[in-house]
Amino acid sequence: MNIQLKYIQNLINKFKEENPDESVGELSDTYHSYNDLYKHRTFLSALLFLNLPYSWKSKVHEDGTMFKGMFITGFPTPTGMISYHYDLEYWDMFKIPELPKAPHFDGYTDQDVLSRLANIIRHSSTKLFNIEDINKIEELVKTEILPTFGDDIVSKAAYISFFDRSKS
Repeated sequence: MNIQLKYIQNLINKFKEENPDESVGELSDTYHSYNDLYKHRTFLSALLFLNLPYSWKSKVHEDGTMFKGMFITGFPTPTGMISYHYDLEYWDMFKIPELPKAPHFDGYTDQDVLSRLANIIRHSSTKLFNIEDINKIEELVKTEILPTFGDDIVSKAAYISFFDRSKS
């Protein structure tokens, strides 16, 4: 980061420290504000997740906590889980199954998420996942997602059934 950007970042950090209840969401690059970009990300994610096998949403993390006014949503990839947090006002926009709690967080970083997304894109043709990838994903479903339902086999079946595209 160059010296001018560091200076601007320091001003933003100072503003946030002095005004913890204020948002910097209206900061803009003259084309889009942060709020605009996050809203675009939210809408695109809701659309994408609807078309991804075994996507999910939950109002609580694995340990029962959650950030105030937020929920978490994600999906398994051949190389691990990906998840994002969104404001609760967008809950109904994500028309995917709800889990009682989010799957186990394996400690992945922002860079890991980008790598996992790039891996999907790199290995995709006209479908997001090939059969080998689906087998890896289904293994994650068995070990990470289905256990969130505990002994509730009806909920487990309903979750799997949601993704049965042969019914459509």
